[in-house]
Amino acid sequence: MNRIGFIGGSDMPIIMGLSSYKTPYQLYLEKTGTSECFGQSEQQYWGSTIESLLVAEFSKRNDVQVKSCATIHHKEHDFLRANLDGFIPELNAVLEVKCSSAFMKDKWGECGSDVIPMTYLVQVAFYCAVSDVDTAFIAVLIGGNEYRQYQYTRDRDIERIIIESAVEFWERIETLCPPEPTDESDLRIKYASPDPYKCVTVNESSAESLCDLIETKAQIKALQEQETNLKFNLMNYIGDAENLMGTDGDILATWKLNKKGSRTLLIKGDKNGK
Repeated sequence: MNRIGFIGGSDMPIIMGLSSYKTPYQLYLEKTGTSECFGQSEQQYWGSTIESLLVAEFSKRNDVQVKSCATIHHKEHDFLRANLDGFIPELNAVLEVKCSSAFMKDKWGECGSDVIPMTYLVQVAFYCAVSDVDTAFIAVLIGGNEYRQYQYTRDRDIERIIIESAVEFWERIETLCPPEPTDESDLRIKYASPDPYKCVTVNESSAESLCDLIETKAQIKALQEQETNLKFNLMNYIGDAENLMGTDGDILATWKLNKKGSRTLLIKGDKNGK
């Protein structure tokens, strides 16, 4: 779907700086046609692929009819549009379906509650505001095998903030006033072609950043060397054993063979063993 001519619900987490996939600056470039739209991620692809299955599952579990509907336009701002996964006429509610990674499981509350990740909250709140309905249901498949559903009850204070953010972003598009870059990837896009004949003179702010960066890199190097020495000491002490045990009998660290046949040191509570 061509999303250049309007702002939709999936744009809102990006606009509000909540997305890990795209920045406001990158979205601006897409909406103004300055750059090509970024392709779907694997998660987004499979989410759209099994969307109809989740809609059918919600309908069956709740004994309600879920209908598809045409794009809904905000009554005051035509450029704000909702492409709903489903509409539930008897409840006057919208339905949003999601696929969520197992790593996101702890971001979801108990099934049936209103505790959902913020990225999805702003999206369903946007849909309620644009559709002018009081309730949104969210059906989610977590980790590919755990179905849950949640309910959002309209919060007009939250929706006002969301709509204001969307309107402000759209004004940037119309006036060709891009948002400021927010990360290194934005800067690499904005300044993709440097001028080999151009030179800038250091100022107070850049001088401070340069000094801090040099100091930080030195600290990181020192810490990496310290980490290497500490790991060596532990591995040397553990020797041909697999576990380092505390005086109370709890395992404090392990040095086991991994699937590749090399040993991995893992400290209890540290998931990034090496």
